Amino acid sequence: MNAMTAREAFLASRRYYIGGTDAAAIVGISPFATPLTVYLDKVQPEAREDHETMAMRRGLVLERFIAAEFCRTHPVLVTYHPAPVLRTDWGFPAGASLDFYVAREERPRTPVAMLETKTAMSYYSRRQWQEPAPGELLSEGDLPDSYYAQVQWYLAVTELPLAYAAADTGDESLTVVPIHPNERVQRRLIEACREFWVTHVEGHVAPEPTGTDKDGEALQRMWPDTIPDPPVTIEDELADVMVSDYLAHEFKAKEHKAAADKAKQQMQALMGENERAQVGAWQLSWKPVTSNRIDSKRLKAERPEIAAEYSNESTSRRFAVKETS
Repeated sequence: MNAMTAREAFLASRRYYIGGTDAAAIVGISPFATPLTVYLDKVQPEAREDHETMAMRRGLVLERFIAAEFCRTHPVLVTYHPAPVLRTDWGFPAGASLDFYVAREERPRTPVAMLETKTAMSYYSRRQWQEPAPGELLSEGDLPDSYYAQVQWYLAVTELPLAYAAADTGDESLTVVPIHPNERVQRRLIEACREFWVTHVEGHVAPEPTGTDKDGEALQRMWPDTIPDPPVTIEDELADVMVSDYLAHEFKAKEHKAAADKAKQQMQALMGENERAQVGAWQLSWKPVTSNRIDSKRLKAERPEIAAEYSNESTSRRFAVKETS
């Protein structure tokens, strides 16, 4: 089994238990997933090609470098890759796929902690891992909530007494934060994930969508095929309220956009031919941007064979509300 096949098998196995990233999403603090996307990954996993980004591939490669740097600055400790840890004594399958175990000696390898590595070289990621002030150390409370919840989940599953979060931010040294078990956070995660698994995964009841783009994509994935007619009659008594809320928010969004556009145009009028302006602590810019776009209408008319060869057809469902007489 080659490395990619092994990774694909690992990713496929994650549908059978709740992991650390799942737990953060289930309690609503993950920037990468939602309860609905976690549910869909468990009950209706998507057959897809590898969608790893360059940042994800870089993170996988740099895991060993970060672990080596951690050991260099902690010479009494060694790290090694563990197998995934699974347990079912919480009333649902829970798992932890750790980056590294930490031990005091190479033989015997008795884990005393875990090491979670993070590559944080982008501007946004660096800000999350920078020291709060010169000379001060980053503390557990300064970590991103989703990352902290993920590590607490791993500590709960493994029952280890300590975790180290090590981030490579591109500076001269790693940012290393010790994380201790927080029983209150762990209990909340376990209870939320148990309810999620029993109610949604075992009960096959999808969680409510949260209004994110990720949930919009999930809903498209759940029902890719459609029945044009006849229209379905929805008898849920809250449906009328949902329609009213949707229309009200759509109206407000258009109002807010119109107000924002007006304010923008007023500022543009004040700037005139100037590309930049300073307003108090704010710097404004209104610069010319040149873009080259293919005239698709003309291309289809004059060179339909080329247009057909290079076109990518995709289908998505579009939502609309209109009043019936």
